[in-house]
Amino acid sequence: MIDFIKGNSLYISVALGIILGAPLIRRKATKIGLGSTPKLIGVCALFSVISVVSVLLFASIESFLAGKGFSFGAISTYGLYFISPVILLILFYKSKNSKELFDMYSFYILPSMILQRIRCMLNGCCMGTLIGSTGLRWPTREAEIVFYIAMIFILSKKEKKTNSGGLFPLVMIYYGTFRFVVEFFRETPNHDVIHMAHMWSVLAIVIGLSIYAEFKKTGGKRV
Repeated sequence: MIDFIKGNSLYISVALGIILGAPLIRRKATKIGLGSTPKLIGVCALFSVISVVSVLLFASIESFLAGKGFSFGAISTYGLYFISPVILLILFYKSKNSKELFDMYSFYILPSMILQRIRCMLNGCCMGTLIGSTGLRWPTREAEIVFYIAMIFILSKKEKKTNSGGLFPLVMIYYGTFRFVVEFFRETPNHDVIHMAHMWSVLAIVIGLSIYAEFKKTGGKRV
C-alpha cells in the first residue's frame, strides 16, 4: 500500500485536493453561479490541471536555468505563484468574475500544498538540514504544513475585509516571506546558504506587494 501511495502520490494528492478544496471555495463559487456540485467539481478539476501544469513547467524552467536542460517530472511549488496566474489571466481576463476566480484559486491550492508536503515526507525529499551533530533535521516540511493550515484561517478572515481579487497577491507575499526564511533550513544539492529558491521568494514578495499596492490604490477595480 505504501509503495502504491508513493508511486501515485501526485495523482492521489490532486484527487484529495479536489475533495478538500471544494468546500473552501463553495461560498465564493455560489456567489458567481458556480456553486452547484457539477460546476464546482468542474472548477476544481480545472484548477487542478492548471496547478499540475504550472508546477511541472516551472520545475522544468528551474532545471534549464540551473544548466541541466529542460527536465520534466519534477515539480516546483513556485509554479503556483508564477505560472498559474498567467494561465488564469489568459483564460479569464475578460470574465466579469476573474477576481473571484483568483480568490477561489488562492484557497484551492492550500489543501493541495498540504498534501504535497505529506507526499514529500513519504518520498524523502525536501528535507531540512541536520541540526548540528544531533542526527535530527529541521522540520521544514512539517513547518510548511502548519503554514498552509494557518493560511486557510488567515485568508478566511481576510476575505471578509478584502475586496474581490485581493487574496492572491497576499498569498504571494505570505508564501514568499515564509519560503525565504525556511529555505535557510532546507537541504539543497549544493549546500548553498543562498540559492535559487531565495530569488523566487523575493520575486514573489515584490510582485505580490506591487499587485496589492495597485489593488489598494484602485479599490480592487480593474484598470
